[in-house]
Amino acid sequence: MAERLADLLHRTVDDLPIPHPDTPAIAAAGRARRTRRRVGTITAAAVVVAVAGVGTAVVAGLDDGPTRNSHVATQDPADEAYAALGAWAVGEHVVVGDGSADLSPAPHHLAQTSVGLVTQQFGSTGGKPFSLVRPDGTVTPLAIPADAWSVAGDPRGARVAWLEPLVKEGRIHVWDVASDKELATVRVDLPGELPEGSTSGVREVQLDGDFAYVGTGRRTAQRVDWRTGDVKELPFSPVAVHDGVATSMNDDGSSTGWTVVDAATGDVIRDLGRRISTTTLSPDGDHVVVVRSDGDGSVATIEPTAGGTPVELPGFTGMSSWSVGGRVVGQVDGTSTLRRCDVDGRCEDAPIPWIDEENPLVLPADYLMLG
Repeated sequence: MAERLADLLHRTVDDLPIPHPDTPAIAAAGRARRTRRRVGTITAAAVVVAVAGVGTAVVAGLDDGPTRNSHVATQDPADEAYAALGAWAVGEHVVVGDGSADLSPAPHHLAQTSVGLVTQQFGSTGGKPFSLVRPDGTVTPLAIPADAWSVAGDPRGARVAWLEPLVKEGRIHVWDVASDKELATVRVDLPGELPEGSTSGVREVQLDGDFAYVGTGRRTAQRVDWRTGDVKELPFSPVAVHDGVATSMNDDGSSTGWTVVDAATGDVIRDLGRRISTTTLSPDGDHVVVVRSDGDGSVATIEPTAGGTPVELPGFTGMSSWSVGGRVVGQVDGTSTLRRCDVDGRCEDAPIPWIDEENPLVLPADYLMLG
């Protein structure tokens, strides 16, 4: 009965521009406590932050007021399954929680939002390469422009963002996937030193509540309030940003080091070290999966971002992701088994029935695979 009612509700409201929940006080209090705990671990001096200026913003449909990051409780069983089980794809088969859909051609990128999975497909019919797959399996084509080369999702909001790179500047676009409309366009100077007319080295935009981040490999980032157009330059290059925490990779030409950074200030929370293949940040910013290389291969661990005892995740590789509810989801290396683990290292396995010679790998959510 509950599933039929959920199906009916989704079909009824899919095209309605419903305002998102506004819980700024709760979210701000939680972030403040968490930030104090994280910043308390910093032993180095504070990094000096320079203000870069103000960008130009065009914002639409914001009469419902500011919406900050927050965990919004839900009683919908489909949404609960999505939070717990995660989202992923094998070939044309897309799984969102305990719901699924078949898309042709197969998606090459999956971006998680609070209302479901945004998929991107090369060579899609009808000129609409992006779709929203809800936890009940409903598929809604999105009007996101086809020239958006990649979108980043906000696991705590019904939004995605992308960067339109131009000569020496760019435009950040923010799109509401529930109402299928653009919320804002913000012009920003592209940070770093790029050759004239080049966008080489510009990272994928990151979306975290009211803020979008765009950076280069030159240890700089722009933190943009997409509602107001305010821009701040920060001394790090973000790889991922969730709930005010960022991971950053610094390539000094000889070796690569990773850090966890306060995304609002640029203060280093923790140095993760070197010989790291990849990192994956949890939606609440409290934990990070780190894949380190050693002489015998790679070892994946889950660690508190502020420091603590790492917990090994056997069988995981860099191709894994977090569910919006905070579990690590990925294919056990070289098998047809899907593994889900919580932050304490408790894991459960499930078979993947669609693995075959043509589709041997699981594509995890939020894993950028181009080409």
